[in-house]
Amino acid sequence: MLTRRNLLLGALAAPAAAAFGRSNNYQPGRIPNEYSLFLPGEKEALAVNLHVENLQERQLTASLGNTSRPLSIGGEIEGWKLLAIAGMNGTATAIFEKRVTHQGVLLYATEAQGVIARIPLGIGNLSQIRPRQTSPASSGKLQRHAAYTPGPDVACDYILHSNEDPSYENVAALAEEYVGWSLVANEEAGPLRSLFLDADGSSRQLARDEKQADWAPDLVGSLFHPANLLPEGDDPQIFAYVPGYSKRTLIGGYLPAAHTGVWNPEYHAGYDVMVILPPGENAEPMARVRSVSPGPNGQPRYTDRYWHATPQSFFAALAGIWNRWYNLLEEKMPVEIPDTWLLNAARAGIVLSRCSYRGLEPTYQVGEGAYTKIPERSHALFPVAFYEFIWAHQIWNLTAESEPYFQSYLAKYILPDGNFLYNTQDQVEAPLNTGIFLSNTARAYAYSGDLEALQAKLPTLRRMIRFVLDRYAYSKRTWKSGDREYGLIWGSPEADLGDPQNDFPQSHPLYYQNSVWTWRGLSDYANCLAQAAKAHNLPAFSTESEAMAAIAAEMRANIERSLRATLAASDEAMRSSGITPFTPDDTHRKPNELSSYENHRFMMDWFTADWGDNRLDLGHLKHREIAGLKLMGLGTDGASYRVSNFMEHGTLSALIRQPDYRPFLLSLYALVCYCADSGNRYSPEDAFIPGSHPGEGSPYGWSAVINSVLQPSLGLRWLLCYEENNRSLCHLQKAAPKHWFAARERISAKHCPTRFGEITWSTESQDGQSWTVALDLPTNFNGDLAIHIHRPDGSPLSHSSLGSIEAGYVLLPQATLAAQPKIQLKVR
Repeated sequence: MLTRRNLLLGALAAPAAAAFGRSNNYQPGRIPNEYSLFLPGEKEALAVNLHVENLQERQLTASLGNTSRPLSIGGEIEGWKLLAIAGMNGTATAIFEKRVTHQGVLLYATEAQGVIARIPLGIGNLSQIRPRQTSPASSGKLQRHAAYTPGPDVACDYILHSNEDPSYENVAALAEEYVGWSLVANEEAGPLRSLFLDADGSSRQLARDEKQADWAPDLVGSLFHPANLLPEGDDPQIFAYVPGYSKRTLIGGYLPAAHTGVWNPEYHAGYDVMVILPPGENAEPMARVRSVSPGPNGQPRYTDRYWHATPQSFFAALAGIWNRWYNLLEEKMPVEIPDTWLLNAARAGIVLSRCSYRGLEPTYQVGEGAYTKIPERSHALFPVAFYEFIWAHQIWNLTAESEPYFQSYLAKYILPDGNFLYNTQDQVEAPLNTGIFLSNTARAYAYSGDLEALQAKLPTLRRMIRFVLDRYAYSKRTWKSGDREYGLIWGSPEADLGDPQNDFPQSHPLYYQNSVWTWRGLSDYANCLAQAAKAHNLPAFSTESEAMAAIAAEMRANIERSLRATLAASDEAMRSSGITPFTPDDTHRKPNELSSYENHRFMMDWFTADWGDNRLDLGHLKHREIAGLKLMGLGTDGASYRVSNFMEHGTLSALIRQPDYRPFLLSLYALVCYCADSGNRYSPEDAFIPGSHPGEGSPYGWSAVINSVLQPSLGLRWLLCYEENNRSLCHLQKAAPKHWFAARERISAKHCPTRFGEITWSTESQDGQSWTVALDLPTNFNGDLAIHIHRPDGSPLSHSSLGSIEAGYVLLPQATLAAQPKIQLKVR
């Protein structure tokens, strides 16, 4: 049987005491974030407005400030180089480029409209490209060990006990980076036409040559290789890739378009590669290679070459790709935060996942790889990947855009009995997915109010509900009400452990996460129907809502009774350690025993369901710590099958609920710094940390997957706006680091959807000592609002012009918000 990953148990001894005290009197080591770094004056230099007139085929007149001059293709004004003049939508458009130390910009301008597009580039001066640095001051370095030796989590303690909040600058300084492949894709072709580029910019895909035998692909070579577009007069050796001297980015920061820079420090030569895939199921990729090498008199010599394109067609196609994604994301939920690199990671997750789908056909794999299945089956239909895909879209105000995907999945991949089609093939997935699909449905309606979309889902959802309630009824028939098993949901806890030939009530223990997510889904579904019934006068919805709410309440009581009894029956080792059981049978274990799947799946599903008893969440987190797994749930001993990062949104969901926001921040930044390529966002299922790369370990483990690439999307949204599930309270900026509140910094979001109503807000400060918060809410906003501000000096808030000061935040009750939906408050 094909399995998504192998099972390996790991039992580790409890760690020793922390190596760092909580004195907070030291600064951790830091490195600059060269993916977003500007030196003084550079950001302003790239933000200027060029004016163009007299556009002809190869020349124009350009004006910048008080300077005006005629330019031909290749000419420059104040460092802005004219690359092309292209006809775009019937209008002559000039394309300029300017590079600074670490960044750059492509600028599109027309005579009538002026600047119409400004596309950021993450590669500036090629000579600045180097391996990611580590800080010699980082005494808590992450290291790869041949075998794990139990002990304190030195790296985590080093950051958390310092006087700084976690950030790229101090987390990335701990160790070397993950070097991944760069995806080039579109929304129509999926893996059939997508490319993955290596660190040197060459494609993993081989050239398609009908005249060449399949058994001799080495004679054909890469479909794309930049060496073919380098200057003929130069020795190819001067451009040879030196491991580490590669900067892999996405054009615009998040487009499905690769921009890779390579530098040879010995020969002072290099090149950067832009590769795009225009729209279309049968589209052909296009590329631009820009090289620099020593020229006469030691001056750098630049050349520009294009593949499958002219300069005009390349930049016109790129503009279309930029407009598609920029307009979608900026129109739906524009966000401004001090860390543009993290914002780009969140946006890239949504873009890359959409471009890994084949139209509406789902996937688990990003691009093509070990999990790719065409036609879609098995791994591509993994419900866990699909629910996270929908969830991420919804919280970034893309509910309407996700509906066609949601409806298509329900129509094609849910069986007549309500089970998932995935379950009838290689493996049987957890029944808890029904609960998550119900919660996604409730969120979709709460955010959009789209009754028609809800009604279209209902026939399929009702079949799914019957499927899990049959399992609920079985446990009530089979066990007595006093038994710990009574009222729980039977079924596989994870696809790799589920066998279609052995899918019976006795095949697995009764895992709590299956029951808890079923309860959560039914509760959310009942609330959704009640809201729709009230809004549209639908008595049948009210009746169904009441029935579902009653079942959910009964189910909750049964689960609570079982948990109390299981905790009471636990042996002394479990009780004294405070760990939380996974099943009613989990009463006798050594606390340092934690299997791979318990850690990276069962615990994660429990976390995302948000049962509401924080003691149980903390028990699972403590279990992970006792068993020697890191704060992130990841290890550094190379035992990839003992750990996995594809479900770490579960860890984030548990940590965002805690009063101390810093562990959440540390996990979020660590995931993006070590379980992904920091520039192109290649995010594998099982990252070896630190310093891993595709090809290390199992081909399944190092494959980039939807779940991993979307973790920054979920994490950043929760950082900015988190809705509590178990009370009517919405948090703004709950995990924003304190340096985001420094002088002249700004945090803002527009059209942020919540189940209480849409929120637009901004927080900014001129001096880092007081803040102005502006809120724009609907008049029917039906929850309380907590506005978190973390003072840069670490001191508590002392005053707010409205609301009350709580522990680190300003609380605005619903009555206040209803009375004045447009609010400006002063906080210090």
